Formats: sequence, C-alpha cells, structure tokens
Amino acid sequence: MSSATATFCTAILAVSAACIGPPTEVVGVTPAWRDIEFALITNGRVEATSRVAVHAPVAGRVEQVLVRRGDKVARGQVLLRIADTGQAAAESLARARLGVAEARLAGLQAGLDPVEASLLQAERGKLVARRESLSAKVERLDRLVSRAAAPLAELEAAQRSLGDVLQDLAAIDLRLEAPPSPARLDELRAEATASETTLRAAAEATAKLSVRAPLAGVVYSLRVVDGDFVSAGGLAARIGSLDPVRVRIFVDEPDLGRVAVGDRARIRADAFPSKEWQCTVDRIATEVVDLGTRRVGEVLCTVRNADLALLPNLAVRVRIVTDRAEQALSVPRSSVQNSNEEAFVWIMDQGRASRRKVEVGVQGPDFVEIRSGLDSSDAVIAVSSEQFAEGQRVRMSSQRGGD
Repeated sequence: MSSATATFCTAILAVSAACIGPPTEVVGVTPAWRDIEFALITNGRVEATSRVAVHAPVAGRVEQVLVRRGDKVARGQVLLRIADTGQAAAESLARARLGVAEARLAGLQAGLDPVEASLLQAERGKLVARRESLSAKVERLDRLVSRAAAPLAELEAAQRSLGDVLQDLAAIDLRLEAPPSPARLDELRAEATASETTLRAAAEATAKLSVRAPLAGVVYSLRVVDGDFVSAGGLAARIGSLDPVRVRIFVDEPDLGRVAVGDRARIRADAFPSKEWQCTVDRIATEVVDLGTRRVGEVLCTVRNADLALLPNLAVRVRIVTDRAEQALSVPRSSVQNSNEEAFVWIMDQGRASRRKVEVGVQGPDFVEIRSGLDSSDAVIAVSSEQFAEGQRVRMSSQRGGD
C-alpha cells in the first residue's frame, strides 16, 4: 500500500475497513438521454358542455315521450307531450271570439255597428214591403175614387200611411249611411284587444303541453316515461353537448401551484380500460373546495368525444404533465441523494466511490434530469440503501444502461 493511500485511510477512520478490505460490489448505471415528465396523478368527473335541465312547464300526465336516452335532438324539437285537459278547446273558443270581435270592428269601421246595421236592414226590409203594398193600394183607390167607386177619405188615409213609410225609410237610410260613433269604435277595439290577449294566453297554455329542447344536443338523462305525472317545474330531462365534453379535474391544494393553462392531461376511465383521451388544461382553479376529506381546486379541460363514450358524471383518472424535459441527460431517481438541500450522486472513479454534486431538473417517477455535474461517460453507482464514504473501494459487479 502506498504512503498516500495509507495516509488517506488513516485520516478516514470510519472507512478504514473499506480501504483495506475487499471492494464493495456495486451496480453501475450509465447516464442516458431521454424525455422526462413530471405528472400529477389525480381524479376527475366528466361533464356535458352547454348542458341544460329541461323542466315541465305545467303539471299533468305524460301522454307520450318522443325521445330516448342518447338521442341527438335539434333545438325546438318536441321531447314529450303532456295530456290535454281542455287547453286546445279553450284556444279554439278564444280564436272564434277574436274572429267575431274583429268582424264587428271591421263592420263598424266600414260605416255602422254590424249588429245595429243588421237590425236596421231587417227593419228596412219590412218598410220596403209595406211601401210596395201601400203604393199598390193607393193606385187601386185612386182608380176607384175617379169612378166614384170608393170614398176620397180612404184614399187620403192610404196616402198618409205611404208617406209615413217613406219617411221611415229615409230615416233608416240616413242611419245606415252615418259615420260610426267614436265611443262605439273604442269599445269594439277594446273588445278585440281583450280577445287577442285571451287567445295568446290560450295558445301559450296549449304550447306548454309540448315540452321542447331548448338547445341542440344529446338527451343524456330522461326522468319520465309515458303515463307519469309531472308537476309544474318538475325535471323531465337533461340535454347537453357531448362532443366535446368537459372534464373537471380535482387537484389537491398543495399541488395547485404546479398546474398551468396549457398543461397536457391524459384521461382514463375504469369503464373503458383500453381507451385514453388527451386534453390540455384550459381553466385553472378559482377557489379551493372540500371534496370528502380532501381540499382541492377544480381544474377544467375540454376533450373530444366523437364516440360519446365519455358520459356525464363518469369518474375518470387523470394524469397532468406539469413539467417536461426533452432528451435530457438522466439517471435513475434512486441514484440521486440529498444532503443539506444539495443533490449528489456516487460515481466510480478508478475503483473508488466519489461523491459528485449535481444540479437536477425535472424529476419523473423513475428518472431525474441532470442539468450539470455529470456527462454520459460517467459510471454512476445505482444506490438504493448503501452508504458510501469518499474514496471507498468499489468494484462494479454489473452495469446497466440508463433505461
């Protein structure tokens, strides 16, 4: 043994046995270039986008359900019908009453109240018939009087009666030609307006019997079947857009600072073990909430769902990549140790263990990025629980690549 070696062994009493005994067998690891990711593993829940709850506008018995769960529907499409309990008949009656009111108003605007005009026309018809009868009587009496076959007084009485009828006819004609009364016009206009209001309310009541989709999407929840009774405001269905869907990711409070908009996430579900979906975080948490025994922030991402496999409320597992190094020099995570917040590795240098300070970067589950302190030619000792001393004799029993 050289004097230098003897002095080294004397100075480090704690490892004297290692210096004079057989070398410790170690496994070596060659640093390798690889992509390294640090990811958070958590869970989440699928939600429909642009989702809406559809409620029954009126109470009643469900007469017919026209859709099934999973159906795609257009905006305004009828989902179900509630049984008619007189709404359609009320609408028909209101429509008829409006027609009458509008006809009366139109007639009055043309010159006279239709009801009054009808009565006057009937009266005029009677007067015309009486005029014709009296005219014929006057002509007959006139001939008889000229032959002294009838008294003059009878002719004069007939002539007076005919004159009265002609005056009455003239008076009726004046009334039929007179302009309408403003007060009567206002009255009929008010009647027509009231009829319109009644018809509108009746039509709305009828329309509410048909429950329609407020937006285009997929019926992912249906709460009623034919014959069910629904209360006014009762939940009938849920509709939403399922391509894409939103995933609400639950990130534990201590990890929230690691997540940023644009981070990539991978989605898996126990219901579909062979499938995986990818998305990027598009909204970070805005508050911390309680989730069972956890305190989490809710992070959102949007996922394409062409086959509609991701159903609303489906529980999913999520892996969010929060840091990544591409083709970085790396060693197994177990090879890196820390002392006083300083990272180091053990390397084999001419048969002896040598402690080498390193700067680490991204730390993945298996490998750690080495930013400085090593190069790809160094023989790193694959440390697990072994303890080494500087200069300790070591012998590499095997060496594996960085994979």
